[in-house]
Amino acid sequence: MIGAFTLVELLVSVAIFVFMTALLMAKYGNFNQSVLLTNLAYDVALTLRTAQTYGLSVRGESSQFQSPYGVAFCSNNCVSGMTNQKIVIFADNNGDKIYSSSDLLINSYAIKRGAKVAGFCLTDPCSMINSSVSNLNVSFQRPHPDAIICSGSPCASSSYAKIFLQAPDNGIRHVVVRKNGQISVEN
Repeated sequence: MIGAFTLVELLVSVAIFVFMTALLMAKYGNFNQSVLLTNLAYDVALTLRTAQTYGLSVRGESSQFQSPYGVAFCSNNCVSGMTNQKIVIFADNNGDKIYSSSDLLINSYAIKRGAKVAGFCLTDPCSMINSSVSNLNVSFQRPHPDAIICSGSPCASSSYAKIFLQAPDNGIRHVVVRKNGQISVEN
């Protein structure tokens, strides 16, 4: 009979469909984590760019435009209410280039879905997390667009910073900040 399916043909067709569906579902979780981590990296870069904009031009405290604006990150041994799942934009009122309780908190962002700030590297080129650096502050002060990159307390200045962001599936993305104010996202 032309156009009729045998039971074997039907079982083979259903088996192929089930196999393809299972493969797609298995890969969907990894794809989803990758997209979320990439979005987080771009959000961190945008947060740094916002602090740079505040520091250079548009935001002042009590009609003064002298305070540097910065972003604080922490990977471990966090202080001042920081965690490795929190990013803070602050106005540096005391001028030490490091986020502390005496600084004005502009905004804080929670990193969600299990992602975290895994660590930092302060040398270029860099491929590994520097375990001795547990916190990082990147500030911008008028009139220069240059980044003031500080680690530790007191500020240990650097000309380069790589921020490692990690997803629950151990995927990694990097946000790079250079002394000249350039901010970029890397895989």
